[in-house]
Amino acid sequence: MFNYLTRLARQLAWLPLCALGACFPRNDRLWVFGAWHGQQYADNARALYRHVHAHEPDLRAVWLTHSRDVLRRVQEEGGEAAMAYSLRGILVSLRARLFLVTHSAEDVNAHASLGGTLINLTHGTPLKRFGRDAHARSQRIGGATRLFDRYLRRLLPGKRGPDQVLVASSVGRERMMSAYGLPCERVVALGYPRWDAFRTDAEGLLRGAGIETRTFAGVLLYAPTLRMQGKGGLDVAQGKRLEALLPWLERERLLLLVRGHASLKMSGIAALERRSAHVREVPVSRFADVNALLPAVDLLLTDYSSLMFDYACLRRPIVLMAPDLASYLNEDVGVYGDYFADAPGPVIEGWQQLPAAWRAVQAGEHDAALARFVARHAALHDGRVCERITTHLRACSQQPMPRHA
Repeated sequence: MFNYLTRLARQLAWLPLCALGACFPRNDRLWVFGAWHGQQYADNARALYRHVHAHEPDLRAVWLTHSRDVLRRVQEEGGEAAMAYSLRGILVSLRARLFLVTHSAEDVNAHASLGGTLINLTHGTPLKRFGRDAHARSQRIGGATRLFDRYLRRLLPGKRGPDQVLVASSVGRERMMSAYGLPCERVVALGYPRWDAFRTDAEGLLRGAGIETRTFAGVLLYAPTLRMQGKGGLDVAQGKRLEALLPWLERERLLLLVRGHASLKMSGIAALERRSAHVREVPVSRFADVNALLPAVDLLLTDYSSLMFDYACLRRPIVLMAPDLASYLNEDVGVYGDYFADAPGPVIEGWQQLPAAWRAVQAGEHDAALARFVARHAALHDGRVCERITTHLRACSQQPMPRHA
């Protein structure tokens, strides 16, 4: 709650800057990028920024951030970057036409960007309900959350809705329209820039962390998502269940990688890592871009994470493990669609069911479900997403885009 209130206070303090942002002339060839509330250099925004910087010489791409560590990383790559509310960041924001983010205007300079066009590249096809679809259950600022969302949220520049949302599929399009309250023409399915990460040397990345995948017959990635909007935790070991699975992992020569959501408080991993070489954590702090690891993964094990929609591009098995499905549906934000009917593979409750699920996907019992899932969510994975989006954005930058109500 404290971090959220701090961000709100910053928005109020900078409100006078909005007047300049709303009337300043804009440069169609100046594009600003940011991600994850200005705290990360990651996701769709980073992938598209790198493409524009490397392949579109007539465009000026600038990364804005609220983190000096991110500033340093971008500059070390040879990119142009600035602190969002520094004098340079403000001047860039007052001149730029397009602002490309993963979450909201808070990713960049919410105030000086007011006269530009805000494009949300999003951070994944949603399975978890969010935005308008989850506000009734949100507790970001305690009991005042509902009052804030209803009367005050839209008055803050960082909380304004995007002018356009770019998504990966028709399914994502429907869900974003609902979450943001946008008409269909303002949500466009073009694919995700972060799919470019599938071209990386995933085994080399893991080797750099001391994880040699070639010594195993298969690699499984367990990637649980956040609970209670970042306030909940997860016992990854499920008591003694994961410990009881160790002999099976060793017998099958399988490596289990564990990577939780950045906002998920996990427990139960450290002791298992010390006991067995077949369980290793690949934390966000070491591997910021999980997609870069996916080419080395033979099976994805997740719960309510949008990562499954990205992994579908690789056409490899997916198992859903939801030990807390009832509480997630009824007490947390819930999910879009029918969790069981839409599943790309087996749905299990705990670690004790994983061996049977592994045998089932190896035998091809869920191939048809996976094929349907791939067709729904990964049809635009063709290696040309960044080119397609850049062409689309050039057209957007040259014509006015009316705001939605």
